[in-house]
Amino acid sequence: MNKSILFIIITFLFSISAIGQSYVGAFVGVNSSKLSGDSPPLGTYKSLLGLNVGAHFDIKLSKLTALSLQPSYSQEGTKILYSVPRKTELVDSLRFRINYFSLPLLFRVTSTNEKFYAIAGIEPAYLLNKSLKSQNTTLALNETFANFNVAVHFGAGIRIPLGYPRLFIEMRYTQGLVNLTDEPFKNNILPRVKTSGFKVLAGIEIPLQKSKN
Repeated sequence: MNKSILFIIITFLFSISAIGQSYVGAFVGVNSSKLSGDSPPLGTYKSLLGLNVGAHFDIKLSKLTALSLQPSYSQEGTKILYSVPRKTELVDSLRFRINYFSLPLLFRVTSTNEKFYAIAGIEPAYLLNKSLKSQNTTLALNETFANFNVAVHFGAGIRIPLGYPRLFIEMRYTQGLVNLTDEPFKNNILPRVKTSGFKVLAGIEIPLQKSKN
């Protein structure tokens, strides 16, 4: 997998120099993620905030379209809240954190004034580490957990020109496509689940050559 990732990045970077106008940049933002699917007995999944930081390399396919490769570090996960007898509100009992190195490949369509855009694409991700905590105590995870995840992205953004470079602000919805665990429903903290969530990102992009448009 590591060699495949390196090959994709190198191929993409060589393509940048061969195809017209292109951009490089970096971004940072916040994930609001949670698990979806089967939940443990008396348990409910709620959103957990995490960091998302990365770079992007864009190939402009036409005046209004581009492909974007975005190697990223993404903190995802979920809170697990439980129903407790004699309490009307759910109890925030557990926090499950999963950290990924991901390679989103996105297709971008820009408005004619180049200020607004929509994006969609797919994100393969490699699991770096995971943890389950209750208060400040780390708990053991007995489930067999997938090392790879695949998710789809849908989103929109706005660009703010700053002369030669441009700032951008972006929102995305993500939905995992594969089960991270395949454990029996009743016997585990994390039964069959997938990732889902929202991202709010801000960053800067710089054209590698000045546009003639």
